[in-house]
Amino acid sequence: MRLKGKVCLVTGGAKRLGRAIALEMAGQGCSLALHYHRSALEAKAAQAEIRALGVECRLFKADLSQAAQAPSLAKAVIKAFGCCDILVNSAAVFPQASLAKAKPADFDGPFALNLRAPALLSQAVGLWNFERRRAARIINMGDVGGMLAWPGYLPYSLSKAGLAQLTRASARALAPWVLVNCVALGPMLMPAESSPAQLKSSLKRTLLKRLGGSQEAARAVAFLAASDFITGAVLPVDGGRSLSS
Repeated sequence: MRLKGKVCLVTGGAKRLGRAIALEMAGQGCSLALHYHRSALEAKAAQAEIRALGVECRLFKADLSQAAQAPSLAKAVIKAFGCCDILVNSAAVFPQASLAKAKPADFDGPFALNLRAPALLSQAVGLWNFERRRAARIINMGDVGGMLAWPGYLPYSLSKAGLAQLTRASARALAPWVLVNCVALGPMLMPAESSPAQLKSSLKRTLLKRLGGSQEAARAVAFLAASDFITGAVLPVDGGRSLSS
């Protein structure tokens, strides 16, 4: 699919990985629907940077942990731009909670934001395009934590494992018009609370022995968005982390 002139919705697009993806898609010529929740200042800064590239960027505020706001976001983007060609589900939370210590509330955030919101957005954007027989793309930002056993991050790992399954199920449901794929990220943007020991341990298990950059993930998103013959795939962008024990 030719990306120039397409409308791309990036959730969590104000900071970190979401911002890198938004800038990459803008560089490819897409108009951006940039979602944020609390990061208004960062969103406005990202908007200015994107507009400097010569493409449109509009901001959309929503709390995607609230179920009703996900379809409302999709409707608002379609109303503003007239369509939504590409959906990138990037917004996520990464809480630490083990099986031994996890409380019921520890599952709420990851399940609501990391899994339910992408499902509801995929439903809204995907069906809107499918019913009109329009070519579109959905790209979910997954994690090798959904493929490997991470006992210290159980709710997060479960949410990302579900995201991979959502990718496969959506690809089957929305074919042939809407192609759905997932980027499974490895050690890239480590959480701020990560200790030197945790970083060292992660790099030791990564074949390339280094952290990845957000730009590498963003380029993978652009690649999948442009592809006309990949759907239902979970693409590791992880430096080989998923191949090690």
